[in-house]
Amino acid sequence: MEYAAILLAAGYSHRFGSDKRLADIDGEPMLLATLAGIRAALDTLGPGPAEPGRLQVVVRSRDGLVGRLLAGQGGELVRAPAWPVGIGASISAAAAKLASLDEPPRALAICPADMPFVRPESLCELLRHCAADKICAPVFAGQRGKPVVFGRCFLGQLAQLRARKDWERVIRANPAALCDVPVDDIGVTLDVDCPADFHRAKRRGPGDRRPAALHTASHGGP
Repeated sequence: MEYAAILLAAGYSHRFGSDKRLADIDGEPMLLATLAGIRAALDTLGPGPAEPGRLQVVVRSRDGLVGRLLAGQGGELVRAPAWPVGIGASISAAAAKLASLDEPPRALAICPADMPFVRPESLCELLRHCAADKICAPVFAGQRGKPVVFGRCFLGQLAQLRARKDWERVIRANPAALCDVPVDDIGVTLDVDCPADFHRAKRRGPGDRRPAALHTASHGGP
């Protein structure tokens, strides 16, 4: 497998005040808007959208609402452990599944569900740029953003993350592997933690997130 992605959707939105995964982006829940961009990038990069493990969506251990919302959307649901709770536990649950495959991905994108304005072509660029021994992060206007893409060599470290440690722990342990990838995409810096972030992101985020924009660009590369 060349490319895969993990969509982190098991958070509790404490700072948002309600379930931000369901917040409206252009008439659809934020979670589905983010998922559509990731799926468009993976489908553009090569055949095999149904390949096991290609897209993993991590949800809470007991989350029937989002489970139903994701039905038929593509991707494999991974249930985060009920305890310990934390982003590291989510990453570990999905990365362990990928590491156990006969052919683990060469490059793995870790994508927060609260970043719906990342352009699919930016994710394509990160995945294409990443080698097995590299970690690639997007940079817009001098600011490092997300998603972050990890080469195959780091799957084991991601699979061992503890509950409250995120991918930054792996980056700090492997500073020479980090590669900044410039992108013309403010969306990589627009994550949503609270309602003010959400309204700011909607004002500043790219107006056209449709997969058609990616397919047009993909003829000559992103």
